Amino acid sequence: MTGDSVRAALSQLGDVLESLRERLGDESGQERQPDRDAHALDIFQEILSVPPLGLPPGELFGLAMDRVSRLLAADRAVLFVLDDTTGRLVPRSGRGFRRDDLESVVLDPGEGLVGRVFGEKRMLTYDAAGEPPVRDPFAERFPMRQGIAVPVRTEGEVGGVLFAGRQELGAPFTTTDVLLLLVIADRVGSSLVHQRLLERRGDHIAHLRELRGLVDANLPAREPREILARASDAACRLAGVRGALALAGSAPRHIGVLAGAGLLASVGLERVRADDDVLVEGFGGDGPVAIRDLQARRPMRPGLFEEEGIRAALLVPMRARGRVVGLLCLADPEPRDFAPEEIESALMLAALTAGALETERQLGESRHALAERDAEQADLGRGERTRVLAAFGAGLTRELHPVFATLLGRAQLLLARAPNDPLREGLVALEEAAWRGTDLLQRVLGLAEADQRGAVAELPVITQEAVSFARARLRAEAEARGAIEMSADLGATPPVEAGATALREAIVGLVQNAVEAMPAGGTLSVRTRGHDGGAELVLVDTGEGIPPEIRPRIFDPFFTTRPGHLGLGLTVAEAVVLRAGGRLEVERAGAGCGTRVTVWLPAAGLRPAAPAAEAAEAARAPATGARPPAARTGSVLVVEDEEGIRTEVLDTLMAVGHRVEAVPDADAALARLGQGGIDVVLTDLALRDRSGLHLASAVKKRSPGTAVVLLTGWGRRLHEDRLRESGVDVMLVKPLQPDRVREAVADALQLRRPA
Repeated sequence: MTGDSVRAALSQLGDVLESLRERLGDESGQERQPDRDAHALDIFQEILSVPPLGLPPGELFGLAMDRVSRLLAADRAVLFVLDDTTGRLVPRSGRGFRRDDLESVVLDPGEGLVGRVFGEKRMLTYDAAGEPPVRDPFAERFPMRQGIAVPVRTEGEVGGVLFAGRQELGAPFTTTDVLLLLVIADRVGSSLVHQRLLERRGDHIAHLRELRGLVDANLPAREPREILARASDAACRLAGVRGALALAGSAPRHIGVLAGAGLLASVGLERVRADDDVLVEGFGGDGPVAIRDLQARRPMRPGLFEEEGIRAALLVPMRARGRVVGLLCLADPEPRDFAPEEIESALMLAALTAGALETERQLGESRHALAERDAEQADLGRGERTRVLAAFGAGLTRELHPVFATLLGRAQLLLARAPNDPLREGLVALEEAAWRGTDLLQRVLGLAEADQRGAVAELPVITQEAVSFARARLRAEAEARGAIEMSADLGATPPVEAGATALREAIVGLVQNAVEAMPAGGTLSVRTRGHDGGAELVLVDTGEGIPPEIRPRIFDPFFTTRPGHLGLGLTVAEAVVLRAGGRLEVERAGAGCGTRVTVWLPAAGLRPAAPAAEAAEAARAPATGARPPAARTGSVLVVEDEEGIRTEVLDTLMAVGHRVEAVPDADAALARLGQGGIDVVLTDLALRDRSGLHLASAVKKRSPGTAVVLLTGWGRRLHEDRLRESGVDVMLVKPLQPDRVREAVADALQLRRPA
């Protein structure tokens, strides 16, 4: 109770005492004597010794019944209180009754003397000698001569009835007895108020704990359905309802997820209709909508709650940032009014749930944005790595090609002149080493493969070639490794825009990696199919898998865990796939060991293009005309800035009778050409002062009859039209072989037009 309430109660009690003193004086007809006043004060002091606060209700009620029985000489005394659940009057404490008899007494408001006092909110008396009253079940069961009942008031309402009865003493109750009973009833009423306040305080604390637990449970934010499920469970406990439903969405037709508890735990999304009147009212309300009895509304078409047998409902919109994000529904199968504190608790719960849903939505958007950003950064990183590797491959190839070309050419020239077998054996080993180095350069060159837009390849065909190559190699190495079962399901795919040669090299490397991952044998499955607007290749092996600690480095150039390997297989494969606009993913194959490699390439455009292999062969052939069978010698000008290659070409051509001169750059070549007498110009593509293509064009302008042979390590990557426009007649691809050098010059002499 508040301080004001206590002061008001004490003031009222003082008025009662003063009135009692006056009545006592009037009844005696004499002046109050000191001993009489002292006796009265002792009585009231004993009554006031019953504390309205600080004792458990049962103990306080027992003290009150003791005072009633003793001070009023009552044989029977009983306190009835209203049971909020049943709406009936039940005894809480009594004297002069057997416990079993007392516990079996239940009265309706308006029934008998006690029920009338409660309903009429006034004091009533009972006299067995008077006129027979209206039937009173309580008096019939417990006969008495005199009885009196007064209302027990709590917060302006009647919360119970205090009854006192005399069975042996037939004297009627005096005004003093009535006043004493009223004072005791006031003390009991104060105790009931205090008890209710304590219960409300306990309920409020429990509600706050429930809400705090809900906040803790939703931090960090969880999935929407879990948030709604927790809110539904909390709603049942906060309001004491038997069912709850939480829906996420802006309207009944836009519900994305829901969760229920209690009687509504099994409700699914399919039960929510867009025209459900109750839900429409709840979502559209500016505040909570409390419905005492749905049956009293009699809708034209029963909705979800009517179908579930719900009578009472409290609908609270959930709002976040000024917009409705859901609806919280509290439901009961019996009609009921929702108390203000229950509505406030539901509002707080709805606000917390809306905040959790909004937090989860923002976190989801942030996670999505971060994932997209990470993907973009990964693509940028992979693209930048491809660019760097391409530059690295191009530079390395440019620097090493002349070295291996010189080694190979010199070895082949010396082999032709070697007089004895021991020397030839050493030269053969030197030639093989040069060829291995050249092959390595071609693999590194895959990192610098020029963009081949327009080149179209058939992924199943190329994959079949790679699988066939791997099977042939497996048969040759059958004794050195365990049995490997290889299956291929090469379904049709759309053509892809990629160079066939580079793509074939990449797939061969992937298949070979899978085979080498199964030294003790296993299974390799290869599958192609059309997927996501392109072509997909999936390789799954049952090998040892990739350890997590090295997974971040598998695409790094020259990184390998197998002795004797260069570590370029995955690097080249990734570069080829990325240049074609695709993606390459390497991951664990299921729960066990093994690896799954997925290659996806976008479908090519509608414009057809010749495969890269055919273009390469066309680039090796003469640019115009057919190659005549005859051959002759002539005057050849060699333009090469690498001295080793220049010397090798000179020796090769002079050995068959050609008149050969050599210069290191384009300016010197044009100066010599101006003197006349040159039949063929053999020039490198990468000269130090200008491109060999530019030199070829200048040669044709100054001496249209002079044939041009282009020497390059990039032959398979130069387009035929580009060669023809520059004036190149024959292309010679590095590394050089003496026979091919002589054949290229012979072809050029046949194509030379007379001056």
